[in-house]
Amino acid sequence: MMLSELLQDRAALYVSGALAAPERENFELILEFHQELQSHVAALLQVGTAVVMSHPTPAAALPPAELKTRLLGALDAHPRQTEPDGVVVTDTGGLVQWVSPPFTAMCGYSLEELKGRKPGHVLQGVETDPAAVRRIRESVRDRRPCRETLVNYHKDGSRYRVDVAITPILDDEGLPLWFVAKERKLPADRSASPVGARGVAA
Repeated sequence: MMLSELLQDRAALYVSGALAAPERENFELILEFHQELQSHVAALLQVGTAVVMSHPTPAAALPPAELKTRLLGALDAHPRQTEPDGVVVTDTGGLVQWVSPPFTAMCGYSLEELKGRKPGHVLQGVETDPAAVRRIRESVRDRRPCRETLVNYHKDGSRYRVDVAITPILDDEGLPLWFVAKERKLPADRSASPVGARGVAA
């Protein structure tokens, strides 16, 4: 499957450093799940590095070792956390397309179990705040980023609190391509209900 012209253009801008900070952050969200795009960006970085290294340049104008390190490290620009965020990618209808291994570790569900389903229908329950869920739905409908704290339920029925940040990935016309949710598990609170308090989300 060929990369769209839009993604190829954004990849070139990303590698050249021409993307503004918010666009760069959104592009890096796509890179987390889009393997073909990862390969394309890696190839562009290698080509760019080879071109730069093949042309003699006065030492004062270019520090080759530093440039090579910066270019080859661009895909790994963010510092690693002890516990990486879980990532969920949905299509424009809110159906799961991809989840990261840390997300599976957090909730107990594999990609095979979640693909084609709405995450809220699987993970939310009786103690999930309906107002927070409504705000998320409104933000997704309006193609706006949002951030909420939710109570979700593990596959084994136990509850956990999670910080959810959702970013719409838009094309040049402002239409959504995907929605990417980054989720970080929060420390348990003392009001946690016992296993089995799960219910069906509204």
